[in-house]
Amino acid sequence: MSKFVKRWVRPFFSSLQRIRGRRLSSLASSSAGLSKGGGGESGGGEIHVPVLIVGAGPVGLVLSLFLTKLGIKCAVIEKSIAFSQHPQAHFINNRSMELFCKLDGLADDIQRLQPPLDLWRKFVYCTSLSGTILGSVDHMQPQDFEKLVSPISVAHFSQYKLTRLLLKKLENLGFHVCTPNGLGVKHDMAFEKKILMGHECISINPLAQGVKVGTSFLKDGEVLERNICCKILIGSDGSRSTVRKLMDIEMKGERDLQKLVSVHFLSRDLGQYLMHGRPGMLFFIFNPDAIGVLVAHDLSQGEFVLQVVHILLIKTITVLASYL
Repeated sequence: MSKFVKRWVRPFFSSLQRIRGRRLSSLASSSAGLSKGGGGESGGGEIHVPVLIVGAGPVGLVLSLFLTKLGIKCAVIEKSIAFSQHPQAHFINNRSMELFCKLDGLADDIQRLQPPLDLWRKFVYCTSLSGTILGSVDHMQPQDFEKLVSPISVAHFSQYKLTRLLLKKLENLGFHVCTPNGLGVKHDMAFEKKILMGHECISINPLAQGVKVGTSFLKDGEVLERNICCKILIGSDGSRSTVRKLMDIEMKGERDLQKLVSVHFLSRDLGQYLMHGRPGMLFFIFNPDAIGVLVAHDLSQGEFVLQVVHILLIKTITVLASYL
């Protein structure tokens, strides 16, 4: 762990200290109040954490694990009221798996729970799931498993399953997942080791010695606001990051290359059919009536996501259903 800290964690925090001019700095002490949306008197109580992470996706949860294991107190806020049960992302690269090796057996858990390699090593191109196979590509080569470049291979594991494992690791370290209705207003103000669900970041203001983050949440049918002060604020809230927008950091690159609709469904019959006939991770479906990409998250469980261009959604689903 000491080599990991020297190489990755210390330079990371050193870089944060160097960018004080971008509204991030050290905080000696802090306090915050609670008020109704749109203003109001302080609800009392101090809220302060050394590190506040915005976004409880895999990045935010992994970061909170590393910080806690290194003795750095932190809290996480997440605008969603609950964690998604949609599979979302599923492919974990070598570098991520290397980091997971440092997290109490997380990499081993993923390798044990993921589908067998032979069920997801191929991409299949076809006219339909039961029609002509136009071609297939095996993306796993022998050198991928020789551990010359990385000590661990890639993985195929749905994001919601990864989130469950990360939350279990955090619970073992004393973290608690809190909803607005289950969180005290004037009491229970020790926010370290808490994941605050339903809390949206709405403002970021630099202080002389830190950062004040404004959040909003719905409690008992009423919109409230809570200020949290921190030494370091970290945005891990995805490509449409609120933190990035509030900090006026421009997103570079072309936007909206394509808009897709993801349809999550379960079908053990389809899973068994593909598993024994034409296993693969991705199925690119091309025919005159419909175009779509079927992501096989777990063939044995029959868990899939069908991705289609949103303007063709209804027609594509209708046509593809007729081919199943």
